[in-house]
Amino acid sequence: MLRFIAGRLLSSMIVLWVLVTLSFFLMRFAPGGPFDADRKLPPAVEANKWVKFKMGVELTSPVAGTVTTIAELVPQVTELSEGAALATIQPDDGAAPVTVAMPSSTTVVSLNVLPGEKVAAGATIAVVPKSSFAQYLDAIGGYLVLDFGVTFSSDGQRTVNEELMRALPISLQLGGMALVFALLVGVPIGLIAGLKQNSWIDHASMSAAMIGVSIPTMVSGPILITIFATGLAWLPPGGWEQVTPEWSTLEHRILPVITLGLAYVPTVARLTRGGMLEVIRSDWIRTARAKGLSEGTIVRRHALRGALLPTVSWLGPGMAGIVTGSVVVEAVYRIPGLAENFVKPALNRDYPMVIGVVVVYAAILVLLNLIVDIVYTLLDPRVSIDG
Repeated sequence: MLRFIAGRLLSSMIVLWVLVTLSFFLMRFAPGGPFDADRKLPPAVEANKWVKFKMGVELTSPVAGTVTTIAELVPQVTELSEGAALATIQPDDGAAPVTVAMPSSTTVVSLNVLPGEKVAAGATIAVVPKSSFAQYLDAIGGYLVLDFGVTFSSDGQRTVNEELMRALPISLQLGGMALVFALLVGVPIGLIAGLKQNSWIDHASMSAAMIGVSIPTMVSGPILITIFATGLAWLPPGGWEQVTPEWSTLEHRILPVITLGLAYVPTVARLTRGGMLEVIRSDWIRTARAKGLSEGTIVRRHALRGALLPTVSWLGPGMAGIVTGSVVVEAVYRIPGLAENFVKPALNRDYPMVIGVVVVYAAILVLLNLIVDIVYTLLDPRVSIDG
């Protein structure tokens, strides 16, 4: 067992690394930049942002002297090649002119000097973006110690970990309760439909399942709000603008949980029905019937475990899908979960926040799949983790 878990953890680390790497470079290569919304800021102010968020590097004067020449360029438009001369400085001690060169082929965010200007040793000549690979190496070093940096949206005032710790427990609560609801409703429906194959109960439940799969949460949510909150006034419609004690009350959870869980009830029901149909026709079930066991005993003691195997296999990716799928439900009911950290950061090029969310969702998926593999081996003796 320990060998199996160690192997899976190692492969999981590789999967996480690949996902983080792909996400990192896809965000960098996508059109636009992290500070597009701040284009009207002075170049010097924007340059401070590049340095603050470890995406840019300051080029400094190695000596005290006078700037004699600078490159002709338009900041953030003209790209200079690696080693190109950005500025030439005549030292005050009369030594040979010193050249400040580009560290890599990139554009210039801010050029801080003019020809004829006096500069001190160590003074900032310009700010240029770090290469994507240099940023990647810096970021990976932080990710290894679970430091995802600070968020761009907060202008560096809040860390990604703070945002995740605030929102993740809410999304996990919502997803966990929705999963329990889906299992409590879907499993009995699937079992009954499998035992009553081709009956009106089977046809009705599977037809309802198809309808349920076809209705997205963005439609079912407003419908439930209209019926139970606006029309009947039985339940509150939501309204969590921030984390409040209201989220701990049952009545505020009912509609969001039902809305999210209903989307997965059909999947659970169909998987359970398929598992039951496969098991109920097995040789050992026929043997149990031949021994004179009652149908209830056969289902409880022999068929139930096998019928649940497809559903158990689905639980890993299913739970991850429920948590990620809660984005729409959280938006509809204004729940302060991960939804607001899922879409907005990608649109705003908030690179640290995007990577943080990717790692969280990937870790949830990997962990749940590992748990499902272990549970599967306990339910099905035919499966061996050593083989």
